[in-house]
Amino acid sequence: MIFAPPMPAELLRLQEYARTLPARARCVIDSNVWIDILVFDDQDSRAIRDALLGGALDAIISTPCRDELAHVLAYPQFAARAVDIAQALAWVDRHTRLLDAPADGAAPRVLPQCRDPDDQKFLELARDGTAHWLISKDKALLRLKPRIARDFGFQIVTAATFSRLSAPPTSPHGPE
Repeated sequence: MIFAPPMPAELLRLQEYARTLPARARCVIDSNVWIDILVFDDQDSRAIRDALLGGALDAIISTPCRDELAHVLAYPQFAARAVDIAQALAWVDRHTRLLDAPADGAAPRVLPQCRDPDDQKFLELARDGTAHWLISKDKALLRLKPRIARDFGFQIVTAATFSRLSAPPTSPHGPE
């Protein structure tokens, strides 16, 4: 008999949260995760890519977030990978919705300040777009997870955590 390892408390809490979401949850994807999807085909980011391709995620992006992604894609370290920036951005454009104003038009609640000012725009987009998820690897954003979840209702998760949430449940009795 094969037993699944116990789930960490945070993952159990996030699974419970995910069960309350609509079938097509709204998300914001940080530039570092977009790079993993577009440049590196990172294993942890594949669940996000697959959810985007399958229409299971409603990914939103703002002009400042897209501009940052275009800038990052042009970094010299990616030149050796022969990334077609225009093609990569076109893929992102096909799988996201551009949102440059709060979804409900109301005055936005004040967010905590991220230690990295360049990452504040992702928090603002998640808040303004009433996202369920902000997917990032950025430590400055990840430090804000508890406060953001408590005060703003969206979850900040890594691609690896999101992938674990997206994986089919493992039976404690092994394969069926």
